[in-house]
Amino acid sequence: MTNRDVLARIDLHWHDLRHEALSRLADEGVPVHELQLLAGHASITTTQRYMNARVNSLAESIRKARERRVNRLADANDDHVQMG
Repeated sequence: MTNRDVLARIDLHWHDLRHEALSRLADEGVPVHELQLLAGHASITTTQRYMNARVNSLAESIRKARERRVNRLADANDDHVQMG
């Protein structure tokens, strides 16, 4: 059995790999405009079709944003205490 036969049997196409790669990069936080450039899409709408907004990814993004805000506020409070 050849590689082509195996791929035909599992119905795997290069577009599937492309979609998976773009989705993983999106999950890692790569901005959509950078994904667009990597994929060579003329329209960002096309890139968005390839992306899967996964719940865990979105939750992690929110957690990181909250953590950055808490750190900024803590730093601001430290600066205020040192000055005061």
